[in-house]
Amino acid sequence: MKEWKRDAILWVLASPILATRAIVRAVRATRILRLAMQSEFPCRTCGNPIALVGMWRCACGFCYQGHLLRFCPICKTFPQVLRCYRCNATEKVTR
Repeated sequence: MKEWKRDAILWVLASPILATRAIVRAVRATRILRLAMQSEFPCRTCGNPIALVGMWRCACGFCYQGHLLRFCPICKTFPQVLRCYRCNATEKVTR
C-alpha cells in the first residue's frame, strides 16, 4: 500500500512539469511546421527573402532538390541554419 501512495504522489508532482514540457515542444513544432509550409523566409538582417525551395547540400555531402526543411535521407539530420546570400547573415532555424 505504501508503494502505491508514493507512486501517486510522484505522479501528481511530475504531471505539471511534464505538461509544461509537452506544451513547449508543441509550440516549437508549430513554428517549424509553419516555416516548412512557406516557400521563402525573410532575412532578419536585410529583409531579403531567403528561398527555401531549390537545390541543397547536406553537411554529409548529399545533394537534393526540394524544400530545405526536411530530414536528410542519408544521415537523418535536420538543417540548423539558413544563409542569406545578399548580406551573408545566417538565420537559426528554431527547433
